Amino acid sequence: MFETLFPLSTDVGLLILRLGFAFVFIVHGWPKLNPNGPLKGPAGFGGWLRQMGVPLPMLFAWIVALVETIGAGLVILGLAIRLLAPAFAVIMLVAIWAKRRFMKVGFTAQQATGWELDFVLFTAALTLVFTGPGALALDALLGL
Repeated sequence: MFETLFPLSTDVGLLILRLGFAFVFIVHGWPKLNPNGPLKGPAGFGGWLRQMGVPLPMLFAWIVALVETIGAGLVILGLAIRLLAPAFAVIMLVAIWAKRRFMKVGFTAQQATGWELDFVLFTAALTLVFTGPGALALDALLGL
């Protein structure tokens, strides 16, 4: 019944999900890309990845920084969602793993940031994998 009253409600909901999801990633991705920011860009982020023992830390620093910024911009536009969403999901799984293993924080933490936001972003990425971007997206306009 709700769909008959509001025929675009699912597509509007997916647009809202994409916009919020992408905004959070852009805010977290920009410091990884900006050499003048607190993380000192890919070099600083790559150093942090190296300390955690991530293989090819500079390569992955660039990949993560570009996915979280340019990829998030594409999510806003609704372009290549089903290709990008798995990448976002993997990034969030690695973030959860790092927080649990190296930072020793729980789902919610009193003295540090827990991994609850990472978990929500992971579930949002999975949602986009299964639903796609909806009709209010470039993917839909291009027939992808």
